[in-house]
Amino acid sequence: MPKNFSPRFLSIVRYILSTALACALVALFRLVIHVNPATAALSFLVLVLLVASRWPLAHSIYLSVLCTLLYNFFFLPPIGTLTIADPQNWVALSVFLATGILVSHLAENARRQRSLSEQRRREVERLYEFSQQLLLHEDLHTLARETPSMAARVFELRAVAIYLRERDAVYDSDPEHALLPAIDLKQAAQNPEAGFRRESDVCVLPLMLGLRCIGSLAVRDSGDSQQMYEAIGGLIAIALERAAALERSSRMEAVREGERLRTALLDSITHELRTPLTAIRAAATSLLSQPSLPEAARREMYSIVDEECQRLDRLIAEAVEMAQLDSAGLRVRPLMQNIRNLVDSVLEQEEPRLRTRPVQVIVPAELPDIPMDPDLVRRVLRHLIENAVKYSPAKSPILIRAGLSTGRLLVQVENQGSGINPADLPFIFDKFYRGSSQRGRVEGSGLGLSIARAILTAHGGGIEVSSRPGQGAVFTFWLPFRISGQP
Repeated sequence: MPKNFSPRFLSIVRYILSTALACALVALFRLVIHVNPATAALSFLVLVLLVASRWPLAHSIYLSVLCTLLYNFFFLPPIGTLTIADPQNWVALSVFLATGILVSHLAENARRQRSLSEQRRREVERLYEFSQQLLLHEDLHTLARETPSMAARVFELRAVAIYLRERDAVYDSDPEHALLPAIDLKQAAQNPEAGFRRESDVCVLPLMLGLRCIGSLAVRDSGDSQQMYEAIGGLIAIALERAAALERSSRMEAVREGERLRTALLDSITHELRTPLTAIRAAATSLLSQPSLPEAARREMYSIVDEECQRLDRLIAEAVEMAQLDSAGLRVRPLMQNIRNLVDSVLEQEEPRLRTRPVQVIVPAELPDIPMDPDLVRRVLRHLIENAVKYSPAKSPILIRAGLSTGRLLVQVENQGSGINPADLPFIFDKFYRGSSQRGRVEGSGLGLSIARAILTAHGGGIEVSSRPGQGAVFTFWLPFRISGQP
């Protein structure tokens, strides 16, 4: 039947229809098919059962009484009267009426249980959907702000409000129309022993996590059960505590990472600075204590002092460079540049370091100019070339190639060294990290690759490494054809 009819009208129609069905059954058995009283009684019972399985209890009881009267009037002798001549028919009639009413009750209970089961299924589905949406947010502030709107949408609630004791703040599904004054929500959180309560059309309950109250929840009553509201509150409390725990864990991890970096920095500075200082001190001591040293020996000492001073200057410059990248960020000033020109200029600067090492450059002449900060990209190339020199044999070649791929400029720097241990690959671009097999054997601060990655990230590019132990390493970085924020 159409759903826009009133319940009273539908009830009247059902009474009329059940009466018509009973009368039609009597007409069928009296005028068309002649049956005995037992068959008629069973047919009436089937009709009562059908009505009871679909309509409310009142209709089936009405039909049971009506069928009892019709059965007595049309099928029990004397026919045509409501009197009963045979006492046994009293028993049959009573049993018929009792059976009809019992069937009506059983059908009503079954329908009620089915309806309740369907309602529970919908509630569980909504709770599951709500829990899944809560898991999408890990930030406590975002979760607290979004949860009222999510609850109102999933459970079709008109208004939801949450108060958090930790932040002393109220979050509403509709911030422009507060569900309750903040003082009422705060009192509900401060007095959790009051438990669940209804105030007018608003339900209020504390958000409990074990024996600890973390806030309160208020919803505009939509007719759901108390257990349903408490289940919603339980999910919200667990999600908020989870977000708070993740936030605390992140802060602790940041503190631990800061401590680790400080320790690594001190270790690196202690080790890397002590080595050249020791060499400088030894050379200076020799010069001071032996004034009669031959000229060749004195020149060698001067050369040691000069090289170690350059090494100190380079180490300090890398540390300062990394500190600047971390503290103030990186400003990219892009200009149209040709990568071959930058490679050539860096190789010219690094010629004393490369010495007799063969370097092969493969850069197609037709490569177009792309926007990049030339000073910063030179730093990247310098760090990668220095890395190749440190971790490969003295006379092994270095290969530098460049090309285009899917809208990016790719540049590779390949060395023929001992390669990188697979366990070190995930950490190779971390600050101060140096391969476990190279610590103590190769000088360096562990900052060069971190600096290179920071520069490329600022350009909108990236860097990666591929390596196999004993087969060298290939560092590949890429730059986009257009830097974000540039015309």
